[in-house]
Amino acid sequence: MPYFSYLPDVKVRVSSFRNNNVEPFVVAKNIFRRCKLVEDIQDAILGFQQYTVMNNQRPDQVAFEVYGDSEQDWVIFLCNNITNMYNDWPMSERELTDYVKTRYSGRLNDIHHYETNDIRDDSGRLVVKAGIEVNANYRYYTPQGTLVPNASIPISNWEYEKAINDQKSNIWLLRPEYVETFIDEFEQLIAYAPNDEIEDVSGIKFTPNAVNETFVIKKIDYSTEYGRTAGVQFASGLELVNKVVTTTQTESGATVTTSVSQSETTSSSGVNSSGVEAGTQDASSTSGSGDTSSSSSGSSSGSSSGSSSGSSSSGSSGSSGGGGYGGY
Repeated sequence: MPYFSYLPDVKVRVSSFRNNNVEPFVVAKNIFRRCKLVEDIQDAILGFQQYTVMNNQRPDQVAFEVYGDSEQDWVIFLCNNITNMYNDWPMSERELTDYVKTRYSGRLNDIHHYETNDIRDDSGRLVVKAGIEVNANYRYYTPQGTLVPNASIPISNWEYEKAINDQKSNIWLLRPEYVETFIDEFEQLIAYAPNDEIEDVSGIKFTPNAVNETFVIKKIDYSTEYGRTAGVQFASGLELVNKVVTTTQTESGATVTTSVSQSETTSSSGVNSSGVEAGTQDASSTSGSGDTSSSSSGSSSGSSSGSSSGSSSSGSSGSSGGGGYGGY
C-alpha cells in the first residue's frame, strides 16, 4: 500500500462561514503525522543491508527489486530519512552534469576547494587523514622540519558534486523478512492516540475550535452627502435684506461664513446685490420703525446660526418666513 494510505484522517475547515447550517469541513489525510527511525539504528541491529543505487534508478524500481512491491518505496525513504526525493535521492549522470553546469556557470574543472592526502610517519602510522578540507596554502612539516610534498590536492567543482551524489547512492535497506513487521509497527505509531477529539465511529480527528467562525452582519448600502461642501448656500430673508452672506471653504476643510453690510453692497441705482431696493422692506423684514440696532442684532443672530449648523439655518429661515432649506 502507498504511504498516504496509512496516514490518519482529519477534518479540515475550508471556510469561516456555515453553509445551510452545515459545518464547512472536509476530510483529508493528516500529512503532519510522521514517524522517524531511531538515529544510528543500522549500527544497533542486523535488520538492514547496504545497497548502491545504480545510474538513473528510481526508488520504486529499487522497492520492486528488493521487496517485490513498487508501492513500498516509502519504506526506503523512511529508513534513510529522505524527506525530499529531488534533493536527497541520487541524480543520474546526465542530471548531475546539467546541475553542475547550471550551478557553476559551466566551469566544471575550476577548483572548488583543497583536501588533504594521507600522510604517514616513518613507521607507517597515519598522522593526517585524507579528505579534510584545507585552504590553498596548506603545508605539512615533519617533526624534523621536513616539508611533506603533495600534502593537499585540489578538488574541482565536478569532483565535489560527484562525491556528494555518490554518497547519496549508498543507502540502507530493510531486509525483506522484516518489512511486514515494520509496516505493522508503523501503522500503530502513525495512528492517533486516544483523545476526546477522535470520533468513535469513523476515527476521524475533529477539532471544533481550531478555526473561529466569523459572523458578518450585512449592512444596507447607502450614500450620504455628509461632509461634502454644499453647491448652493441659503440664507434667511432678513440676511438677504441687510447682509450679503458668502461661504468659503479653506484647504483644511473648514467652512468660513462672511457677510457684508447693505450699505457696502448697494449699487448706484439704490438696489443692493440681493435684489432689494434700499429703504424698502420685504415680507421677511421685521415690522416697526426700522431701528438699525434691532436689524443688526437679528442679522448677527441669523448669520451665526447659519454658520454653526445647516439644520439651525433651516430653522431660522422658517421663523422669518423667507429663504430656503439648508443643511444636509
